[in-house]
Order: sequence, then structure tokens, then C-alpha cells
Amino acid sequence: MNTMQFTLITKEGATPLTVSYDQLFAIGYAGRNVKKTQEHIEELAQLGVPAPKRIPTIFQCSNLLLTQEEGFHVVGERTCGEVEYVLVRYQGKTYVGVGSDHTDRELESQSVPKSKQVCPKPIGRELWDYEELKDHWDSIRLLSYQMVDGEEILYQEGTLADILPVERILAELDERVGEIGDAVIFSGTVPALGGFRFGTAFRGEMIDDTLNRKQVCAYQVWAVSEEER
Repeated sequence: MNTMQFTLITKEGATPLTVSYDQLFAIGYAGRNVKKTQEHIEELAQLGVPAPKRIPTIFQCSNLLLTQEEGFHVVGERTCGEVEYVLVRYQGKTYVGVGSDHTDRELESQSVPKSKQVCPKPIGRELWDYEELKDHWDSIRLLSYQMVDGEEILYQEGTLADILPVERILAELDERVGEIGDAVIFSGTVPALGGFRFGTAFRGEMIDDTLNRKQVCAYQVWAVSEEER
């Protein structure tokens, strides 16, 4: 059992929330548009990334990977983040945060499951109550930015309408994994605007214009050499 501290933001205000969780999952190929998802799979196949046996895919990750640190080291220079909504299931409630499924893209061409295990999974420090979001879920925006060659670039832009909804993701987990209990689930992401880029800092944002609030997950990345010392 792992624990993490959050601030729960609701219409009534902000309160501290300590969450315990038993499992950490990352959902892959979770686009709602199946045709576009298949096109993405074919593009990745040309880069050597094996096609999944089933979509969406479910990767179970080590609980130790979840982090709120503002920076971390990775091996090699071909890793990058991707902004995602993150479900936090705790004591029968569903909360929503923002995070980044930081992934080793070089290792991904050899083994997608292994590529999910070698980088931390950053998550922001705030959560929203899913019940307050249901009536305008699809309008919530996701953006990400990377620092590349000293310049911050817009890396991703989309809405939650681009990703499978909460109920579908939970149903897939229930069918294939079973009762998950208290867990953290990364949802899958929106497309990168110009393909993979590899930067020194990443910032993901989830913006709710209806309730006029925003969550941020930001961190620095330090690449270390793959050579032995």
C-alpha cells in the first residue's frame, strides 16, 4: 500500500486528501476515434513499435513510479512525457487529476510494457471530484508544453472528448483485471502536434473552463549517459 498527499478542489473549496493506493495502471491507445487510433498504431509500427494485441491496452506499473517530484533523472535522451487525465480511485470515490505518462521511446520499439516501467509517472498535487465534472466532461482541455533547445513549445492540444471516457476505462479494467479497489489510472493521451520531441522540461495542463479552474503537472528532466562509469 502506497500513500500520496493531494489537495481536493471542489465547489465548496480546498481540503487536504491523503490517498492510499494498491495499483498503478497506464492505459494505452485510448483514443475515442478508432480510425485515428489505428492510424497512430500504424505510424508507430513504422518506427518499430510493436502493434498491440488489443485496444485499449492496459499496462500495470510499479507503484513506486508514481511521483510528485518536480524533476528526475532518466537514462538516455529519448524520453518524453504526455499529458493525461488521471483517475484516482479511493474508498469508493473517483477523483481526477492531471499527470504525464513519461516513457522511454527508444525502449518502446523493443517492448512497450518495459518502456512503461523505466521512467517515473508524474502526477499533479490537486484532484477534482469526478461527480462535479460529468456534465461538461468532454469540454475539459488538455495541453502540454516542452522545453526544447531552450524554447518552450506547445507539444499537445486536445480535449477529454479525444480520450475514452471514465466509465469505459473502468469497464475495461473490471473485465480484464478484475476488481481494482484503490488505484491510480493514467488515461491515455491526445496526439502530439508534431511527433515525438525530447526536451528538458515538461508541463501538462488540464483546464476546466466551465468551473474556471486548472490543474498543472510540471517537472524537469535530466538525461544521464547510458555509458558505464
